[in-house]
Amino acid sequence: MELIKHTSNWVSGEVFQGKIMLVLGVIICIGALFILRNNNEILKGMVIPMGLIILILIGYGSMQVIARPKHLDTVSESHTTNPKQALETELIKAMKDDKTYSIVPYIWFVGIAIAAIVFFLSSQYYYKGLGLGLIGLFLTMLILDATLHHRLAVYLKALKQLI
Repeated sequence: MELIKHTSNWVSGEVFQGKIMLVLGVIICIGALFILRNNNEILKGMVIPMGLIILILIGYGSMQVIARPKHLDTVSESHTTNPKQALETELIKAMKDDKTYSIVPYIWFVGIAIAAIVFFLSSQYYYKGLGLGLIGLFLTMLILDATLHHRLAVYLKALKQLI
């Protein structure tokens, strides 16, 4: 039953973050509508990255809210039939996700660096806005992945203690 408790805690955190992401996505979407009505070139350059941020926040946030509770149900069913196998399966999945979350920050840092170069080397305001928007996009991804990774690390530690 410890597996179910730890999985439930992890899923609750994931669902809560998904709800926050959905709210932020809607707020940024409203802001993007105001930017579209503005004639500022820097703001127009930020529209595409903001659209991607909105897509990520609403899309991944929705997935967190909808799919994570189903994952808990799957683990619960698996745990009732074969507790040891359920624990091993969850541990393997968590370790794989941990490895992925350990790699992606480097990708986001490289993206931030490239976007900063675009911002500083560009003389056109549209590209400066694009650079700023991309910095925001990669920073958003870095923050989201860091919080997801932190929660997963706690879950992974708990799973390892169960073995």
